[in-house]
Amino acid sequence: MFDQFATAEPDEAVKLALRRLDEAKARGEGSNLEGVELNEVVVNMGPQHPSTHGVLRLVCTLDGELIKDVIPVIGYLHRSKEKLAEKRTYFQYIPIVDRTEYLASINCEWGYVLAVEKLMGITPPRRAEFIRVISGELMRIASHLVAVGTFVADLSPLGTAMGFYTFRDRELVLDLLESLTGARMMFNYFRFGGVRYDLPDGWIEKCRLFLKKMPKLVDEYEALCSDNAVFLQRTMGKGVITQQDVMDYGITGPNARASGVALDLRRNKPYSVYPELDFEVVVETHGDVFDRYLCRLREMRECVKIVEQCLDMLPNGPFQTGSLRAPYIIAPPPGAVYVGQENPRGEYGTYIESDGSRYPYRLKFRDPCFCNLQLFPKLLTGIKIADAIAVSGSIDLVLGGIDR
Repeated sequence: MFDQFATAEPDEAVKLALRRLDEAKARGEGSNLEGVELNEVVVNMGPQHPSTHGVLRLVCTLDGELIKDVIPVIGYLHRSKEKLAEKRTYFQYIPIVDRTEYLASINCEWGYVLAVEKLMGITPPRRAEFIRVISGELMRIASHLVAVGTFVADLSPLGTAMGFYTFRDRELVLDLLESLTGARMMFNYFRFGGVRYDLPDGWIEKCRLFLKKMPKLVDEYEALCSDNAVFLQRTMGKGVITQQDVMDYGITGPNARASGVALDLRRNKPYSVYPELDFEVVVETHGDVFDRYLCRLREMRECVKIVEQCLDMLPNGPFQTGSLRAPYIIAPPPGAVYVGQENPRGEYGTYIESDGSRYPYRLKFRDPCFCNLQLFPKLLTGIKIADAIAVSGSIDLVLGGIDR
């Protein structure tokens, strides 16, 4: 039964890796130890691999434990999300956005809704804007908890405990979002001109209890990892992204800010009520694996500050523009629009082209994970396989956004 695998033709990615390997040998590249025979091999990591954090395939050329070449292969999760928009009304498409970068569903909804509102000239009520910021920042906390927990779990036995801690605490956020939206992952909560539901009775009090608890939970994470000798050895100085890399590859979000680039659309191109809020754009300096981990921890603390301010400033009034209620039949005027929004992994851009009908003529997402993935060949080449696991985990990819 295994003969079919032994005789199967290599696919294009493997053929490319083998061709690159032959070219390197022809140039005389390889081990520089006299008398040591070259023994490079081409292996697959993924697409079904826990350390790729999704269905990502990395075709790696190895010289022992050293990675000589990396070819990322994507498409295993492709579901034609952008093409589907052409056969859905603008309103029908909202729940599909949840399924792109699925660990930041609310933030993705927000980017899409902002684009349609810009196209139609809609201004949501102030109460809706504050509710959007509250839910978006809670989603950012939940996303960073997954990013940090799964990344640390890849590194050493201590990561197993960290994964349990972060997923335990993520449930607290999901409980709040479920009571607000009616769902735990695919929320379908944002609406053109507002949100689907107002805050339920008692929700603010429950949210404040969580906000009081969250900084202590982050303290636990730091106590477990930030002074651990094994963790520091695995992360400090590894996988450095320079500021030039940030510019060359279009890197955004925590991966850019960890390299000292203070780029945050909530500040640089502010939207909603962010200009009224006091929070710090978290910036680190070294751009290595450790700084990317630390940046996400510090951002969770800033999220807590933002949500607390929004609860204090929350105005009374409607949570939805009165003229845009069910069945939400809208037909934006002809034209094109692009809106960038700061989701947990960077700039999530939404481009919509309208022909005046109820259906988008064209929709395109600029997902930050797709840009971040381009760095893999540069970051992983020349390092050991164990370090490659740490570096790739620190980038925080979500394959639903890449394979859209």
